Amino acid sequence: MIADKVFTKSDLQRFFDSRLSDFRDPDKADRVKSNLLETFVEERLLLLRAERLRVEPNPQMVQSTMARIAVENPKPSGPPSAPGPDAELGRSLAESLKIQQYLRDYLLRNVTVSEAECEEYYRQHLEDYVRNDVVHVREILVDDGARAERILSSLNQQKNKNFGELARVYSKAPSAADGGDLGTFQRGDLPENLEKVVFRLAPTMVSPIVQTRYGYHIFLLEEKILAHQQQFYEVKDEIQEKLLLQRERDLIARELDSLMKQTPVKIHLENLDFKYLGNRFSAEGAISP
Repeated sequence: MIADKVFTKSDLQRFFDSRLSDFRDPDKADRVKSNLLETFVEERLLLLRAERLRVEPNPQMVQSTMARIAVENPKPSGPPSAPGPDAELGRSLAESLKIQQYLRDYLLRNVTVSEAECEEYYRQHLEDYVRNDVVHVREILVDDGARAERILSSLNQQKNKNFGELARVYSKAPSAADGGDLGTFQRGDLPENLEKVVFRLAPTMVSPIVQTRYGYHIFLLEEKILAHQQQFYEVKDEIQEKLLLQRERDLIARELDSLMKQTPVKIHLENLDFKYLGNRFSAEGAISP
């Protein structure tokens, strides 16, 4: 029971079913269901708050979301199903949108992060914004060692200027259509044996032939950017998003703590089909102090 509203075991089971579709580890079932029980209570409390403020989701939003779900999850062909499941889905969706709207329009409406706060965070966490060495690499991959030797000879004759053309013609790698372009890598991104080869190269240089279980590789280093301290303007948006999310989470947590204290909640733990492993509710099913 939450406030004066009674929720049944079936209500909780429907909630579990909506969140556990991909869950396959029975050894963790009690822990996962305990966490979901707490989430169920938290969402009911937020919904209760939204309803007291008479928050109503946009009906068109509900309909468009229902339509998208129907397209993404088509029903199997056969006789028409009963309207119950669709009605339940619509109700659940409306409640979820109502909570989101309450959070957006009421609780989190005035949450902001200033540029000065971002700069202060940046100065205090400079070590988090050091970019490792980055290389931009192209590759030619073939099955035959002799062919790899001929390609390497051709590259040397043309001073590597024909690397992209040879990659498109001879390489069996997926990158062949892009002239062998593999994109950029930081230290640690590539297998160790390839990293040692690639990071030793200077821009425009090609590697010796490297044999792996995939075949014979030749790499071209397009560009190398040495490790450096990222400037504030490079990471400002990332920091702002991080701080904003942190503040929103903290505010939601405080709101839930307040609602828990204001709202009577009683969980009949003896009726659950799993062992409750959390600490939010006492053995009597009430909110723990």
